Amino acid sequence: MAQSKKVLQGFLPVIAFGFVACILYGLGAGLRSDIGILLNPLAEHCSASYQDVSFCIAVMNLVFGAAQPVFGIIAARRSNRSVLLIGVGLLFASMVGMLLADSFFALLFSLGILFGIGAGALAFGLILASSIRRVGPERAMLISGVLNAAAGMGGFVLSPTIQALLDEGGISLTLSSLIAPIVLLIPIVFVVTAADPKKARKASGPCEVERKDNQVVHNGSARELFRRAFSDKVFILLIAGFSTCGFHMVTIESHLFSQFLSYGIGADEASWAFSLYGVATVFGALLSGWLSVKVPKGGLLAFYYGFRAVWVLIFIFLMPKTLLSAILFSAGLGLTGDATVSPTAGIVNGRFSLTEAATLIGVLFFCHQIGAFLSAWLGGILLEMSGSYIALWMIDVALCTLAGLASAHIRKAER
Repeated sequence: MAQSKKVLQGFLPVIAFGFVACILYGLGAGLRSDIGILLNPLAEHCSASYQDVSFCIAVMNLVFGAAQPVFGIIAARRSNRSVLLIGVGLLFASMVGMLLADSFFALLFSLGILFGIGAGALAFGLILASSIRRVGPERAMLISGVLNAAAGMGGFVLSPTIQALLDEGGISLTLSSLIAPIVLLIPIVFVVTAADPKKARKASGPCEVERKDNQVVHNGSARELFRRAFSDKVFILLIAGFSTCGFHMVTIESHLFSQFLSYGIGADEASWAFSLYGVATVFGALLSGWLSVKVPKGGLLAFYYGFRAVWVLIFIFLMPKTLLSAILFSAGLGLTGDATVSPTAGIVNGRFSLTEAATLIGVLFFCHQIGAFLSAWLGGILLEMSGSYIALWMIDVALCTLAGLASAHIRKAER
């Protein structure tokens, strides 16, 4: 009993801090994952086509990925706090920009560029690094799972909220209402980064050395870091898997809501079905964070990617297209939605130092978002060409299968 009480007391500060960090990560990630609900309203607001807005979302996902390793390098030279504050400011500017946008190019700049860069600054890797410094490396997988759960919880809360705001006052009320919570992230940034070093390590000089789990880890220039990372077979296999993960995730985030509408499901019912995807990602992320300590991480990744391929095939070809099947499909997708991040981040953290890992996780997310760009853009093109989402999902199934095979090789390398 005493030991259980001691364990509980050790976890309570982690959960309390995790809740604060989750607000920071969850709002940005939740907005990004629910952008598909705004697709048709934004098209009407800017007099653009479905394909045009799909392209803006595709650009946003690509910029989001490209910004992360860049901000990782900036944070290593300055501080995580400065980068996170930049992210909050850019998210604020993007909401104002979308509110004022009256053309495709204005939407492209505000949604595709400003939102993409802002979300990239509020990156998982940076928030995770600051969180690990606060709770200790022995709880890295726990805080990783909690942060991943935040993305799902953000989606769960925002999906029906955004739809209710759209029903009440359209896109103008919706975007205006999202500005206030973004401003409230500013004090949260200071709390999350409170344990960060007062002065960032200078990365421009010769290679430094630090200790990590009794191993010598080199901390040098960005060029040296990338040289070592891209000569690491496991890191290359992570890229292969995580880039296909981006295609899968944005197929869900950008097009699944509209796909449910195409089946004759009402917008309110579809938003609640879609919100269950967010709920399921919470449980999947927390479970994955726990499992990442217990079982080989490469094996977990292989299972997650394989399950996605099988579950999509079951829904497309075997399930009736009803509200119930939409709920089941969303829940199933959510269980592995953010679950891949914890084992992926855990593998990187195990092979590189904490400062290096934040940048390299950003590199992985950039590759992730290349797949996301293709999914968001191709989804609009394939829908207008064929009137169906099947071709997009079949590409997704093929990519998930390839990711599963790559992850199986990671498991072999971990032995």
